[in-house]
Amino acid sequence: MSAAPADSRPGPVQLCVGECRPELKARSSQLYSFVTPTITGLSPSRGPESGGTKVTIMGENLGAGSSVNVQFGNQTCEFFGRTMKEIVCYSAPSLSGVGLVQISVSVDNAQIRESLTFEYIEDPTVLRIEPDWSIASGHTPLMVTGTNLDVVQEPRIRVKYAGRESVNVCKGLNSTTMSCFAPSLMAEYLPGLDTVKHADEFGFIFNNVQVLLVYNNTNLVYYPNPFFEPLSTSGVLEQKPGSPIILKGRNLIPPASGGAKLNYTVLIGETPCSVTVSESQLLCEPPNLTGQYKVVVQVGGLHVSPGAVHIMSDSLLTLPAIVSIAAGGGLLLIIVILVLIAYKRKSRENDLTLKRLQMQMDNLESRVALECKEAFAELQTDINELTSDLDRAGIPHLDYRTYAMRVLFPGIEDHPVLRELEVSGNGQQNVEKALKLFGQLINNKVFLLTFIRTLEMQRSFSMRDRGNVASLIMTALQGRLEYATDVLKHLLSDLIDRNLESKNHPKLLLR
Repeated sequence: MSAAPADSRPGPVQLCVGECRPELKARSSQLYSFVTPTITGLSPSRGPESGGTKVTIMGENLGAGSSVNVQFGNQTCEFFGRTMKEIVCYSAPSLSGVGLVQISVSVDNAQIRESLTFEYIEDPTVLRIEPDWSIASGHTPLMVTGTNLDVVQEPRIRVKYAGRESVNVCKGLNSTTMSCFAPSLMAEYLPGLDTVKHADEFGFIFNNVQVLLVYNNTNLVYYPNPFFEPLSTSGVLEQKPGSPIILKGRNLIPPASGGAKLNYTVLIGETPCSVTVSESQLLCEPPNLTGQYKVVVQVGGLHVSPGAVHIMSDSLLTLPAIVSIAAGGGLLLIIVILVLIAYKRKSRENDLTLKRLQMQMDNLESRVALECKEAFAELQTDINELTSDLDRAGIPHLDYRTYAMRVLFPGIEDHPVLRELEVSGNGQQNVEKALKLFGQLINNKVFLLTFIRTLEMQRSFSMRDRGNVASLIMTALQGRLEYATDVLKHLLSDLIDRNLESKNHPKLLLR
């Protein structure tokens, strides 16, 4: 084995960075430039001055380093999370009100040099909510009107009732309009609840805007949930094809002003049907289906099934059924022909009878016309004689008072109405006062009609009593004959209605 040369011993170790090996210097510079964080923008660029806006700062290599700090002016943006391309944090409340603030980002105490601004604007406000009602299960659409509603990132609406808080979602349409779904008032569906409820608290969750958590400028009421009766006692309703399905229930139309309506969806299995709603029932025009399907009603946040429906298919007729139908149809045709023959014969007899009656009527008219001519001639003679007598004596007549009393109270010469009121004792003033008050009641149409109808329902009220009462009322209403005529029209209308309903002809007062 030969000895090693003397100059082959290892020499001193040399340390060099980039000078000995240029490729290491290039690689280290590339690594340094790769991990340098840069910022390109942020979203959104504005939010309410109460803070709470979820801000995303976008850039490159933002996941480098062990810690990150984001400042909105002098306020720290609450850190939420970050990746290599974005940093997410929640804006703090503004200390200087509305306006622009500078954003600074530092990673491991090294500040990223990039000019970014965030604008604080006025907090959103709510001015009006339409409609101001929902049902207990909620999820009915509400339209919210206000200001700066488009800056709220995840708007929600809330109610609190009986210690339970319920939240539902909203969607901003523009800066002044937002659509929301009403939260449910109760956790479970209670069919027997039929009273109107008011929420203990009602408000909105708009980022960090605390003012709208409890909104007291609305009278949002919760009407009872619609209740549907079972389709049948067995739970399955037998239905013919094309026949409408009737769902009976209550609270189907909320008693809110302005013709409030609920948006019903009725599913026969998975297929919706056309719906018509009234106060006590819901009419569903079923699709062209056969078989048994579950019926589900959806309205707001309520999903309820009153049962199932079995739509029977049209079965083909068998030969015995066709023969039976043909025999029945032939028999029916024979009966119709016999009825037509009998009707024609009866019509001929009626025509002959009508002709005989017509001839008798013509003869009677001729005799009556002849008698009228003779009577007219005699009347002319009598008139001439009376005229010659009236030239001296004048036309005999009675005064209105005597005429009215003889018409209203025939056969009574000295009626108490004609005399002054005399009451024994000290009750004269009380009686006069009572009569004045009763006279005021008589001049009230509602009281007078009720009074007459009540008297008519008394079985002990005789025809003589009816005539006396009618005469007394007409005497009291001599100064208001138009009013008396109007009352008589109402009474005659009642009489006509009763005669149409019944074959009997009741004898009623003041007819």
